[in-house]
Amino acid sequence: MKAPTITSAPQKTGVTETSTNSTYGLPVSFGVGVKIGLSDRWSVGVGANYSILTRQFYGKYTDVDKNIDIHSDIRNTLHYIGIPLNAYYDIVDKDRVNLYAYAGGTVEKCVADAYHVLSDSIYHRDNVDGMQLSANVGFGVEFMLGKHLGLYIDPSVRYYFDCNQPKSIRTVQPLMFGFEMGLRARL
Repeated sequence: MKAPTITSAPQKTGVTETSTNSTYGLPVSFGVGVKIGLSDRWSVGVGANYSILTRQFYGKYTDVDKNIDIHSDIRNTLHYIGIPLNAYYDIVDKDRVNLYAYAGGTVEKCVADAYHVLSDSIYHRDNVDGMQLSANVGFGVEFMLGKHLGLYIDPSVRYYFDCNQPKSIRTVQPLMFGFEMGLRARL
């Protein structure tokens, strides 16, 4: 008789979080948008956003090819490119100031999932599949800088759906208050 063989899953190069505590940085987004009027009070807006999410945790970095196992504090930085789409309703629309309510959503793609092993200055990147989807509602104010260009401030409540994205403040706390600011061109 032959003894049974025990096989274990092969190790792979990458980062494993070994603690349950993560410290999260404040998410930061930059964006530009275009707002297209549909009627006197209704408009639709679309744009492009760039977001940075950071966190730090204790974990293990493994490099199978170099036979390395390092336990260290690790900094994780996620970079997202997104396309927001919102419907706007103008509550007050004066020559230089527009107060409005809005609702919509955003589709984002993680373009970089970077890890920095702090004890050894090792950098590692992972690929991220899929998209991050979110929905939002809020009020905003836009100050017109010219006939077709405005500076906007949009406080909102946003919910990030479970889309199998890397761990971040969005996956741990999906309902968040947001504050966006940017430039918007009116067509």
